[in-house]
Amino acid sequence: MSGTPPFRRLYVTDCEGPLSRNDNAQELAEHFIPQGAELFARLSRYDDVLADVARRPGYNAGDTLRLLPPFLIAYGATDARVLEFSSHTVLMVPHARDLLAALPSLLDPYIISTSYTPYVQALCEITGFPFERCHCTTLSLDAWQLDDREASLLRTWAERILRRPLIEIPPEASSLADLDPVARATVAELDALFWEQMSGTVSGEMLAAVRPIGGGMKLAALEDIVAAAGRAGTDVLYVGDSITDAPTLAAVRGWGGIAVSFNGNGYALAAAEVAVAATDALPMLELARAFAAGGPAAVRAKVHDWPPGSPARVGLLESDRERLTAASLAARTAVRGEHIARLG
Repeated sequence: MSGTPPFRRLYVTDCEGPLSRNDNAQELAEHFIPQGAELFARLSRYDDVLADVARRPGYNAGDTLRLLPPFLIAYGATDARVLEFSSHTVLMVPHARDLLAALPSLLDPYIISTSYTPYVQALCEITGFPFERCHCTTLSLDAWQLDDREASLLRTWAERILRRPLIEIPPEASSLADLDPVARATVAELDALFWEQMSGTVSGEMLAAVRPIGGGMKLAALEDIVAAAGRAGTDVLYVGDSITDAPTLAAVRGWGGIAVSFNGNGYALAAAEVAVAATDALPMLELARAFAAGGPAAVRAKVHDWPPGSPARVGLLESDRERLTAASLAARTAVRGEHIARLG
C-alpha cells in the first residue's frame, strides 16, 4: 500500500552566482569574439537600460542573451564548440556541490537560470543534479546559417559597438532622459542595429527566437513549478543574485516565502528579504535545513540568531541594509571577480 508522498517545501535557485562562479555568456563572448568581454559588457549595460530604465515593453532583464548569439555565429561558434567550452570551464562556488547533494533529502530543489542550455547541462553532469529540474535559455546556434555578407556586417557592428563607451547609468535614472548625451547616443545606435537594421535578416530571426529565462520569464518558470507541485507561496525559498532575479525575489517576498540574495548586487538586494554574503555555499545549506524543518519562520529565526563572529554575513535587510549591502558586494567581487561582479 503506497502512502502519501511526504510534504516538501521548494528550494529554487539561480545558477550563476549562488551555485557557480561563471558568467558563461560573457566567457563565451570572450572566447569566440575579439575583445568579447568588452563587447558583452556593453551589451549587458544596454540590457540594463532597456529593462530597468526605459522599461521597454516585452523586454526582460537578461535579454543580453538574445543579443549575443548572432555575434557568436559571425565569429565561428557552433553548438559543439559552445558545449565543449562550457564543459571545461564550469567553476563551482565552494561547497555548492555539497549543497546540491544534500538538498533532495530536505526539500524539492530546482534551478532557474538565464544561462544557455549547454552550460546548465555541463553543470548537471559535474554535480549529478537532474537536468529535468532545470529551466534555462535554449540555445542552438547550428539552427541558423549566416551568409558571408551578414557575418561580415555583424563583425563590423561588433567593432562599432566596441568603439562606443560603456553606458553610464545614474543610480536614480528612471528614463532615457536621465542618461547623459553620449549614453543616449549609444542607446540610439544599438536600437537602430538590433530593432531596425537586423529586421528581416537571419540575425533578426534569432533575436525573435531566443527567449532568455530572465526577469519576468524566471518568475513565470517559478509560478509553473509552484503550481505543478501544488504548493503555496509560503512554501518557496528562492535564491538569486542579480537583476534577472529581482522580479522573482520580490514576488516570493510578497507571497510570504523566503527571498534570499546570495552575494547579490543592488538589484537583488533591493528585492530580497534575507542577504547572505559568503565565500562558500554552506550558509545556504543551513538555511535550507531550517526551511525544511520549520518553513519561513524557522529561517527568519535562524537568520536573526546568526553568529556575529561567523565568516559569512547573514541578516534581514530591513534591519541591517547598509552593512549587508557592503558585505554582499565585497563577497560578490571576491567569489566571482571584479568584472563579473559589476555586470547587472
